[in-house]
Amino acid sequence: MVFDPTAFDNMKVIVEGAVYDRDLDGDILVTNRMDLVNLADLSREFVIEMKLKHTCAKRKISAGITLISKLENLSAELLPKSNYESASGSILKVMVAIQDKLDEIQTKQVMNVLTHIWGETRLIEKTDSETINNQEKQVFYTTKYTISFGRLIKEEQIDDLVEIIDYVIETLEKLEPIFK
Repeated sequence: MVFDPTAFDNMKVIVEGAVYDRDLDGDILVTNRMDLVNLADLSREFVIEMKLKHTCAKRKISAGITLISKLENLSAELLPKSNYESASGSILKVMVAIQDKLDEIQTKQVMNVLTHIWGETRLIEKTDSETINNQEKQVFYTTKYTISFGRLIKEEQIDDLVEIIDYVIETLEKLEPIFK
């Protein structure tokens, strides 16, 4: 029996390798990595987070790439005669987090940058959250943007995943001046 990695496995290896290459080049610093398997619904999720290595921004800005494979994605790949053939692939999301509460002008500037880099057709979701540290009587704000592509990423598009890292780094670089 020969082991054939799934499309998700192949895409994860490409993304992870390309991100760590950019870390070694000194462009970014990998700040977190998660490789999760949910045994309840048989899904997988890979997350890798980064920030610019030489950031001058007052606020902490980070970005992440998430790959998700659900049971229907895996079954479409492993069961060739399944009715889910169009479900073969992985979900790709890009996240940008800013450790602050943004005002109206900053929100508009961030959206302009994201729309310019990622395109008009991308779904960009903004969420705000606050964490209260009762011991230190401090409130910490996070503004998070999630960019979705609205379709599955197929294994045939694996070369595009390396380019995604360039866009993530460009996003971080273009957002930095907003928060100087």
